[in-house]
Amino acid sequence: MLEAHHNKNLSLLVELYQEAAKNVSKEEEENFFLVQAYTFALEVSHSQTLFLRRELVSRGVEE
Repeated sequence: MLEAHHNKNLSLLVELYQEAAKNVSKEEEENFFLVQAYTFALEVSHSQTLFLRRELVSRGVEE
């Protein structure tokens, strides 16, 4: 993840943050990683943008 940040590989960051969200036990942590993934997805018009938005809305994190 650090290398992807360093290289500004935003598409890879979307995927890495989504994966990180799957590997934590607390909902707050999961939401944090999903928000990060969504933010980067918006920046690069990633194919997961709509999915991430819907997921965050269903969790009450995004309106």
